[in-house]
Amino acid sequence: MTLTKRILSGLLAAGMILSLTACDEEPAVSGGNSAGNTPGAPAVTTTAATTTTDPDDNAPTDAEIKEVGTDAYTPDGNSGTIVWLGYYDLITDGSASEQYKIFNSELYGGDIEYVSTTSGTAYFEKLATMISSDDSPDIVRYEWQSFPTGMSKNMYEPLDGEIDMTSPLWSDMAETAERFAYKGKHYYYPYRITTNFALNYNRKSLEEYALDDPYDLYMNNQWTWDTFKQLLIDWCSADDSHIGYAGEGAMSFIATTGTSLVKVQEDGTARNNISDINVSRAMEYCADLYRNGLTYQNEIGDWVSPQLWADNSDRILFLGMNPEWTYGAAAGQVQNKPGAADDICNTVSDFAFVPFPRDPQADKYYIAYDTFGYLVAKGAKNKKGALDWINLCRVYETDPAVNATKKQEAINPEPVYFTSGKYEGLQKWALVWDERQYDLWQDMMDPSNFSFTFDDCWGFNDDLKTICNTILFDPMFHGESFTKLSAEYSPVIDSIING
Repeated sequence: MTLTKRILSGLLAAGMILSLTACDEEPAVSGGNSAGNTPGAPAVTTTAATTTTDPDDNAPTDAEIKEVGTDAYTPDGNSGTIVWLGYYDLITDGSASEQYKIFNSELYGGDIEYVSTTSGTAYFEKLATMISSDDSPDIVRYEWQSFPTGMSKNMYEPLDGEIDMTSPLWSDMAETAERFAYKGKHYYYPYRITTNFALNYNRKSLEEYALDDPYDLYMNNQWTWDTFKQLLIDWCSADDSHIGYAGEGAMSFIATTGTSLVKVQEDGTARNNISDINVSRAMEYCADLYRNGLTYQNEIGDWVSPQLWADNSDRILFLGMNPEWTYGAAAGQVQNKPGAADDICNTVSDFAFVPFPRDPQADKYYIAYDTFGYLVAKGAKNKKGALDWINLCRVYETDPAVNATKKQEAINPEPVYFTSGKYEGLQKWALVWDERQYDLWQDMMDPSNFSFTFDDCWGFNDDLKTICNTILFDPMFHGESFTKLSAEYSPVIDSIING
């Protein structure tokens, strides 16, 4: 297939994907808008993701508003209404709804006006239109294409001097914020580090064949490329119907080398690392998984969603996907039945996850990471309110009492009951975390435990996304030559990132 045809085919497929999944979203612990960052979605998706979300799932409940301290940030109670451009409602969505309740209280005196749009290209087109017509929203969420493309197009207000990165509230995020500085200015102050991809599995499946639990291997510092591959071999050898690995392509393995395909420099230029020895080594490792029959070959559809995997986790050993999303979505697939009467509540599922395995040749344990936060749109009318919201999100993320409550609610949630509607009086299903998985999830977002790698290849345009997906997926799942793909696409990447 010619380069032009490949790109056009990929762009058409990307449109199909966006219609099925809200990519690049912050997953919520208990569901909500939890599609997660999914650059590794396939070219064509024919298997619809199963959902058990009920139409009345957002009906009123008796859940209480969390209290946050004011020592780290003291609002004046006059935040006012901020305009939010997004593809989900902050007032009702996942953990953001908790932050909204605080923002809407007397403490902040704020409210949110929701301007709805779709994700992907349409999102940035809508933002550009609002800015050019002097009707800018106040806040927008960070998208991968916000950096560097959105910043290069002057879509955001620089916040230098508006947020004190030396303060106790923000100092732990100073290095991360610096990572996203563009030409000396700071537009994006992420309030949280998030997991990118992990290896999700079903403990019962491993127990049935007396195979090592990856969690134990990880805790014993034995979780490496080598032990991961051996586990895949043992699993696939046990039954001809077994599938070793599905999901994310080679990006997470490249990340464990401490390298990325594309890196944006401080001056705004970008470096193409496709010829880097570590990239080649990781791609050869992934290609070898394919040659040994250990990777997914569309046995149950073009794309394996967390829900589809949950129903087939006795066959597919690992799903490479965002763990926060997958852990909740898989449990929900099994426990959150249509309606409310038959839900399986107050029960920990058998699903688990571990980080991608350590590169045995790397000097540190590197993993891919992501961030989440908000930016102030260029021309925002209520910049003060937007900054109050951003600071509140950081307070909510770091407040010790809130974090203790969040963990307790995750591992031992108090039953919440519907107070109106057709489910009135019934318990609302909620994810119950296994405590060790919750702690591991938190560890995976802690820079004291891992060295983080971020790939800027997703921050440019749809052409580059399509090219990168081809490079990262085809050798691992279709047997294509990485050497050939690298030679074909490297000059195109150069022209895109520094064109």
